[in-house]
Amino acid sequence: MLAKIFKKTSTPKRPGVSPAIARLNQFGTRSVICTIVTDAEGRNTNEEVGLVSFYSTPNRLFSRDGYLYLAPPAGYDYKTGPLRGRGEKVRLKFQYQRNPYSLDCEVMQRVRFSDRLLAAVEPRVEIGLKLKPTGSVVKNEHRCSLRFGHVRGVKGPVVAPNFRFDAYVERIAVDGSLESKPEVIPYPGDDPVPAAVKACDTSEEMVDLFHQMMRTNPEVLRSVHITKAERDARNGRTDLVSFGEAQVLGLDGATHSTHINVRRPKHAEGISLKDGDVVVLHFLWRELAKSVDLHHSWVCRVFRTGLKVVTLRPKGIIEQQTGLPVVIRDFSVSGVSIQNSPLLETYLLDGENIATDPSTLCEQMVGKKLLMTFYPRLHYPGDLATYQPHVPPVIPLIGEIVRGQIDSGKDQGRVANLGIAFRYDPADYDSAVYSVSAWEPLRALRDNPHFKEIHRSLNGLLAYLKR
Repeated sequence: MLAKIFKKTSTPKRPGVSPAIARLNQFGTRSVICTIVTDAEGRNTNEEVGLVSFYSTPNRLFSRDGYLYLAPPAGYDYKTGPLRGRGEKVRLKFQYQRNPYSLDCEVMQRVRFSDRLLAAVEPRVEIGLKLKPTGSVVKNEHRCSLRFGHVRGVKGPVVAPNFRFDAYVERIAVDGSLESKPEVIPYPGDDPVPAAVKACDTSEEMVDLFHQMMRTNPEVLRSVHITKAERDARNGRTDLVSFGEAQVLGLDGATHSTHINVRRPKHAEGISLKDGDVVVLHFLWRELAKSVDLHHSWVCRVFRTGLKVVTLRPKGIIEQQTGLPVVIRDFSVSGVSIQNSPLLETYLLDGENIATDPSTLCEQMVGKKLLMTFYPRLHYPGDLATYQPHVPPVIPLIGEIVRGQIDSGKDQGRVANLGIAFRYDPADYDSAVYSVSAWEPLRALRDNPHFKEIHRSLNGLLAYLKR
């Protein structure tokens, strides 16, 4: 009886501070780069919102019951912006002591701060987002540090022949901002239209030339990579959707037609080819006379789609990749090392006196910005197909030379290699000609998504091969 009379009733405890929030307070983090991983419907987007700020008091982050509160970028419009506050999953990235960290969160809802609360927190933004951390703060110190060897004799795991690049560089004129389309200074003698294409007077002759190129190729190269431009209504950007490789059909005899027939490729996620679509075909021609592989592109229109065959018609003319071919020595998520050459020095320092002293020559080349075009070459037979990266046929980037390496061996006294850091990513494409029409800077906490995918898949491949 007494036990029942004097029985104590426990009061519910308020939830303690989340370990993730405690870690952020320990770091003193106040702003992060926000990327939407999935939208409210659960679709993968990987769309960057930009630099956002946490609501905070002078000493710590403002939090309640394990929730964080986030202020959108200045001038952000919830009606048109990608982040609406309706259950999106986001990844917050920041740096502490020069090491990159990330935290995954779920957006719970939009909230309106009262005048009393706004007087005690920063920033003083009336409408913010309520976030729930879904994991712990993760340190990503190895994300960019691993460099993959591209040729024999360099440090790091060599990933050829399973994965390798064909790469081209073109000098660009820098007039301050690069976020609009920069002026490309062509390599001397470059012409994007081959002489054989100029000799074609009709579409039939161009289709015949294309079929002839395919016939002279080895059988493994008798295919095209189909890419389609899609405009995102939410942000107004035009992105490219890759459908993968499609085998070219009808190469047994002369056709003399305006039709190109290819095997129907696999559909991309949620998108398919339709009659009337404008696409670009990327293909490689092995020119036996020069013993080189030349990359070409061709804008075509889908004439008819069948269950197994897609018929296309020419819309533009066949063009070849321009620029100076370079040899990649190694690469990482954030940059590449290329082999230097007298041709490259002359091209980069056009109009300047090329220094004979290697240290001075390095100083001349550091800071030069280049348009880099990468063509992934994939060879993943059998069980290795699981580790093949899902990348487009061509990856354009703007890089900046950040260092030069002076050879200490047999070629002592010359600049042997150049280190190039990636600086700008394509922000928009011209759907008529399939060229980059705008660029956006790659900040310290954001990498090119295709090189991230390559990095991820190569890590898995190396782990599989070392079993």
